[in-house]
Amino acid sequence: MNIYHDTTIINPLLVALSKFRWVLYIISAFILFAADKAPYGRFVVVLLMLVMILLGLIYKNLIVLLMQSGLVTLARYLLAPDSIPYIDSYFLVWVYYFIVGAAISVLVSNYIRQQQINVELAASFSRLLDSRDPYTAMHSENVANYAKIIAEELGLSKQKVKSVYLGGLLHDIGKISIPEAILNKKEKLSDDEFTAIKAHPNVGYNTLKNLSNYKNTGILDIILHHHERYDGKGYPNGLKGDEIPYLARIAAVADAFDAMTTSRVYRGKKNIEAALAEIQKSKGTQFDPAIADAFIKVVEKNKHSLIKRNTEDIFSVFFLLLYSNLPQKTIYITTFRHLLTDMK
Repeated sequence: MNIYHDTTIINPLLVALSKFRWVLYIISAFILFAADKAPYGRFVVVLLMLVMILLGLIYKNLIVLLMQSGLVTLARYLLAPDSIPYIDSYFLVWVYYFIVGAAISVLVSNYIRQQQINVELAASFSRLLDSRDPYTAMHSENVANYAKIIAEELGLSKQKVKSVYLGGLLHDIGKISIPEAILNKKEKLSDDEFTAIKAHPNVGYNTLKNLSNYKNTGILDIILHHHERYDGKGYPNGLKGDEIPYLARIAAVADAFDAMTTSRVYRGKKNIEAALAEIQKSKGTQFDPAIADAFIKVVEKNKHSLIKRNTEDIFSVFFLLLYSNLPQKTIYITTFRHLLTDMK
């Protein structure tokens, strides 16, 4: 049983506190034993309260916190006996420390759960969007996974890896406003239809821009700028080079790779080698060269896992087919057939 909070999805401060808690323990011990006699009791009371808060940030198991608060109370009794003059005071202090630690732990648990809900909600939105077009089913999840491995290869922080993953899930959310007749059209798009397609980054951005959880994370940058080009010939704003937000440049490579390696209504797919060659060719024009190189490197190292992921996509769509309602079954049947064709 895991007694610790999941620090992979909480903010960097809590991650640092959890990772380097031993440093804080050493500092606390040093202060306790190096303090002058006069303010010693006050140091003990304040410092042990901080230790209890720290324990609440680290542990999610309340039984563990109950035992930890008992040890903290014992330490206070041994180091500052004047602060606990009676036996009933001892138990009251124990309960007080436990309540403090438990309250902090519950707050952290709720925060973590909210972050998990955000990811699940983004995944649900992406599946809803992708289900409108059997040729692009799983596209958003694929882009999210590709963007994540690029970010990890580039050594970005866990917080930015999380943001680029969520941005990948939501990058095409603006397409929800585009009629299916345009999304599924086999013939060349008219100018008006292409204009409608090009509007989806702005639509997606305007839809989600007021969500506080997505502000200042890079997620909105991905939604708005994943079709910008490194040479400035992209849309919607024609940004060039470093003007394009960094996470959006990552998503652009991931988006293009998945688009090339899956069948679409208007064309067939490329194999992995051909897609990588196209990315290599487009360095400095469509893609950030450093990001393209990182992606090519990581894909060449993990070709087997990419093939495995395609197999997992088939099983995912199969289960969606089993549990979907009647109107959705037609979409998922077609999707399942296209995924099987792509595996050949």
